[in-house]
Amino acid sequence: MDLWTEMTTELEAESDRGCILVGASALEVYLEELLRTSFVADAHVAKHAVEPLFQTMGPLSTFSAKIKLAYGVGLLTKREYTNLEKIRRIRNIASHVHSSTTFESPKILEINRTLETGLQEPPPELIPPLPDPNNSLIERARFIITVAFAVVTMEYRIKRLKRRTIKVLAKDQEVTR
Repeated sequence: MDLWTEMTTELEAESDRGCILVGASALEVYLEELLRTSFVADAHVAKHAVEPLFQTMGPLSTFSAKIKLAYGVGLLTKREYTNLEKIRRIRNIASHVHSSTTFESPKILEINRTLETGLQEPPPELIPPLPDPNNSLIERARFIITVAFAVVTMEYRIKRLKRRTIKVLAKDQEVTR
């Protein structure tokens, strides 16, 4: 199963709250992997400099810090950064509210509607009228598509960075022989 199908299938199987929490968690995992891959590929550096950054009280222990650093060093586009910040805010609402959380919840709906899926929106005249303008299925789909697109994009960048690292290491090894 490809990553897109895996992500969308997993998120679709969840409740709205579960979809939000699992989606944001997946993004944080891929974002951390993207950051780790961008650091120097050396066991000593990884153990003494990189690992402490991501530990519980480390400066990169939060989703917010990871998002900001990845954007600051050019690993994310402005749209990706903005979407991740919005998803982080949605996740915070879903995780701190003890009542039922859905994509129709006013605070979540307000933020979720501004996510940019990366897909071209059809002209309004081509969209059939919906019985409920706050249709949670549309908002849920917007969230799932945005999360899946971001995960697939980060996975692609991780693979490219790993290939680059291997080439650099190979060159270093050739030089030291």
